[in-house]
Amino acid sequence: MILKKHTKRTKGFSLVELIIVIAIIGLLAAVAIPSYNSYMLQSRRVDATSFLIEVASEQVRFYSEYNRYSDKMSELGFGAADTAESDEGFYTVTITTADNNSRYSATAAPMAGSPQLKDVECANFTLNSSAQRTVSGTSTAESCW
Repeated sequence: MILKKHTKRTKGFSLVELIIVIAIIGLLAAVAIPSYNSYMLQSRRVDATSFLIEVASEQVRFYSEYNRYSDKMSELGFGAADTAESDEGFYTVTITTADNNSRYSATAAPMAGSPQLKDVECANFTLNSSAQRTVSGTSTAESCW
């Protein structure tokens, strides 16, 4: 006589298997999320640098026409205010002039409520009429620009 051995087949996952999978996902998230946030801060810096270069270009055009630099963003064609918002809206750009408007300095600072406020490496970007690029923060201008 042949005895049939019935084996019980279980369907699904055990609690231990689920806990292991959740732990692995948690470890991956703990590494990936801070790295992603750092990458996003770095990529948003382009908003400030590209807009400052655009402002510098408009300053050269303005100087060639009026023989002075402008201290108002509105005179350069950027809205109706003395300051302007960058293209992506992460920075506010202001201009200061010196020596009877013969020199200027344009500064991009993170806007209130912007995620760029968390960027301590490259907080504010500055570009002046001598094409000097500087930053305030813990990093160097070369690495931020």
